[in-house]
Amino acid sequence: MSTPTLSQPSVAGTPQPERRTHHPLYAEVRSGPARWAALAAFLTLALPLAAKAAYWQGSWGHTQLQLHTAAVLLGGPLAAAAGCWQGGREHRSRTTELRVCGTRGPLAQFLVSAAPVVLGVLAGYVLAAAGALTATWPYVSSGRPHASLPAADATFLAAMTMGGMVVGRLVRWRLAAPALAGFAYVALALPTHQKSALRFLSPATTHGGGDALPVWWQPLAMAAWTAGLATAAVLAYAARRHWYAALPALAIAAAAAVPLVRTGEDMWHLAPAGKAQVCNDSSPRVCVNALNRGLLPEVSRALSGITSRLDGVPNAPTRFEDLHRASRSGEVELPTLYLGQSVVRGALAEPEQFAWEAAAALTSRDCDTFPTQRTDDAVRDWLASNSLSERRRQTAEENARQWGNATATADAKAGARALSHLTAMRDGQRRAWLGRYFATAGRCDVSGVPTL
Repeated sequence: MSTPTLSQPSVAGTPQPERRTHHPLYAEVRSGPARWAALAAFLTLALPLAAKAAYWQGSWGHTQLQLHTAAVLLGGPLAAAAGCWQGGREHRSRTTELRVCGTRGPLAQFLVSAAPVVLGVLAGYVLAAAGALTATWPYVSSGRPHASLPAADATFLAAMTMGGMVVGRLVRWRLAAPALAGFAYVALALPTHQKSALRFLSPATTHGGGDALPVWWQPLAMAAWTAGLATAAVLAYAARRHWYAALPALAIAAAAAVPLVRTGEDMWHLAPAGKAQVCNDSSPRVCVNALNRGLLPEVSRALSGITSRLDGVPNAPTRFEDLHRASRSGEVELPTLYLGQSVVRGALAEPEQFAWEAAAALTSRDCDTFPTQRTDDAVRDWLASNSLSERRRQTAEENARQWGNATATADAKAGARALSHLTAMRDGQRRAWLGRYFATAGRCDVSGVPTL
């Protein structure tokens, strides 16, 4: 009896799992230049932004202005260089003949080759923009970011990459990429120092600082201008003999350029919140720009010593303003709240310095001579009454002694006596004296200024 044999299925007949085919773009994005373009774009934008973080954290406007400036002046040349390097890659790898024999048309081949670098640059920009906006969010007190601004910058970066790709295809020079980056930087930055209306065609040109917003159509027009030029260059290169295919893109770019040039500085306006004030209920009242509403408690706390000393004083100012327009009677301008200087990450950097400057604004006189300086200084130091004011007096007296300046030493001692006299007054007597003093505040006619 024979032993039955087990039949094995043929290996050749075994169905094999079907392999997924990926688009060539997938390989380029996964292992090609896209990763390095993304890393370079991110570091090029993130490192300068981080170095100046104190100057933009706490304000959406300043954050987006710094991000826009970095994207245009640093990201733009980098994007052009990355596109140029990718454009010359086929010459270096000697695949030009293979590309000519391909089944895709010239435009499709160009787009497939450019897409990885474009996506890499945009990915780096998006990461840097998201990081900057996230870093500002904990410290901002009003307003909101505007999506049209980063969208226009992203369009600009894509356009610079595509334009650089065209240059890389046409110029067979190994140093073409860095040379193009340098040229792009000069071409973008130089118009900002000109007075011609053509300077507004450069995306780097802004007006009004971080508190100004562009009109709604400005980012759209700038995106159409930059994208139109890049599209025209790509179509003219890909179409070759049919160069006239680029004319519609050029027409769009020209149509976008007209309002940019004609409108000029009027494309930017002060944010609505920048025209308003928020105030506390002290006497005198302390008011700050509505864009800085989150700073009002801290500013009020820094000036609490001054406002408490002025409470009930006749002729004293009625409010401190933060709009650089304190010209009406009873208004005094606050020290400027500069991001990165007096304000860092949503907080006053030096509250005592801020209070001293506010007291100095109360007692200043814009005159050619200063016959009442001793009295003005005494009032200023009594109103401030903090350690900074005391250190300044002690330093001035020590310097006068060390230099052997008898006049300066005598003035310092006389100033100390005047301050002691003002401090030693009874409350009612001092309020009456300060009432007479503030009746002449800011005037150069010092005949009515009471002495100490």
